[in-house]
Amino acid sequence: MNESYGTRSLREIVRILFRHWVLLVLIVLIGGLGTYLVCEYVVQKQYRSDISLIFKRPVNRSPVSTDAAGERTLEVFVKAQQQIVMSDHVLARTFVLVEDGALRDRWYKLQKQWYAAKDKGETETSDAYQKIREFVDEKAFRAAVNNVLTNRQKDFLRFRKAVKLETPGGEQVGMTETFKLSVDQAGDPMKAHYAADILADMYMVRYQEIQQELSDPAVRVINDVIRDFRDTEFAQAIDDYQNFVKTNSDMIGVLEQLLKSGTEHGTQIILTKVRENDASLFMDLTRDKAVYDVLRKTLPEKVFESGGLDRLSEPEIHSALSIIPTEFFRENLLFLELSKNMARLEEKKSELEAQYTDGNMDVRYIREEVARNKRRLLDAVVSYARGLEASIEARDQQKRMYEELVTKTREEQNEIHAKLADYARLKNEFEVAQKQLETLQVDRMNAMSNKLYARETVTINKLDPASIPAADKPVVPLTGIYTIVAVAVSMLLGIAFAFLADHFDHTLRSSIEAERYLGVPVLGSIKRRGRRLIV
Repeated sequence: MNESYGTRSLREIVRILFRHWVLLVLIVLIGGLGTYLVCEYVVQKQYRSDISLIFKRPVNRSPVSTDAAGERTLEVFVKAQQQIVMSDHVLARTFVLVEDGALRDRWYKLQKQWYAAKDKGETETSDAYQKIREFVDEKAFRAAVNNVLTNRQKDFLRFRKAVKLETPGGEQVGMTETFKLSVDQAGDPMKAHYAADILADMYMVRYQEIQQELSDPAVRVINDVIRDFRDTEFAQAIDDYQNFVKTNSDMIGVLEQLLKSGTEHGTQIILTKVRENDASLFMDLTRDKAVYDVLRKTLPEKVFESGGLDRLSEPEIHSALSIIPTEFFRENLLFLELSKNMARLEEKKSELEAQYTDGNMDVRYIREEVARNKRRLLDAVVSYARGLEASIEARDQQKRMYEELVTKTREEQNEIHAKLADYARLKNEFEVAQKQLETLQVDRMNAMSNKLYARETVTINKLDPASIPAADKPVVPLTGIYTIVAVAVSMLLGIAFAFLADHFDHTLRSSIEAERYLGVPVLGSIKRRGRRLIV
């Protein structure tokens, strides 16, 4: 009954629900039971299998590409693995093996051999992996994969949507070293198990294929580079260096010493010493020439003649000695002693001459002694001058020898310096070429290491086998949850239908309803006839 003008009380609402309880129960039974029956007997059950894998980002030592360590690089690596898992190659191969029981049985035999070979050695592992490569490259298998990609697009897309890759890090994919693969399959629970297990295997196989596709060209490239470098630049550098060493074998020691220490070598030491001696000789020669020139100009010419000193008179000897500089006598010890002795005799002569007459014997004796000493002193000076002349000639000759030695040594030194630049250049080119060859050889070893690593997924392994779903616990449909939701929705629909039925029901069931509906007082009523009240 429509009572839009008023508000229903809780009692009236309960009365309406109980009045239509049959409809309410019927709707709930139909919704709940129908949902249960549909989930159990109509809808095809889907099961989910999970498998977890652990990975370590391998350090890329390939000479054609380099990696920089860091979280960003790890994140890129994880996303690359996701792209490999979701690639057409991996998913199509997995789809074919899951659908084809014969191929699946063959694969599991190869898988068993592969896992068993990992514990035996590199040779067995390589052989097992080679068999796997032959299996995936078979014409029949490749034809089946191509058929899925070209003719069964709907089924393939449905299978792709059923595959999920999850990382524990969520958006921070660079913070984890594990990921989980989930595959949903309808029908047999073992089909989901096979799909997850084979998907992980196909991912690892494809990962190895990509690694080999990247590592094999790197090995070929670095081998070609090393061969070309060894045959051209390195060969030229070592030939030039060895030829120079053979040609200048007598200078290699000196050149090497100059390169290592940068100090003077034998020839330079000799040249320096000769120059020092030549400078000292020049100073001595200059001094001797100056003294000799002074003596030659000061003394009479006859003293230098043979017997000339004996022909000199006493006044001439006295005059010759008086003009000789005093510094000359002070510089020579012999002359210094003679001059001192002469001074003492002169002093004694002066004392005797003051006391005695000229005819005194002592005066005559001291005068003779003074004359003899003067003649002896002048003779020593003349002898010294003659010795200076001989010394000057000898030192002139020695100076000329020094000049010749300096000239010869300088020429040799210039030759060494000229060859030092060539030797330094050739040796540097040889050492640079040798270091570059060593670097290339290290790159080749790294490339070979990458190639060996690619033969086995040493950085990716299964944490545990793929889970086997329970037959009574499908992921879709969730019968219990769906039934509860259906019962709740059916109950709401039943309540709605109850109020809707009451809304269109205009039957007056009491005088009070009649008064409220008609708006006038009701004086009397008669009993119900059927479900109608006649006023």
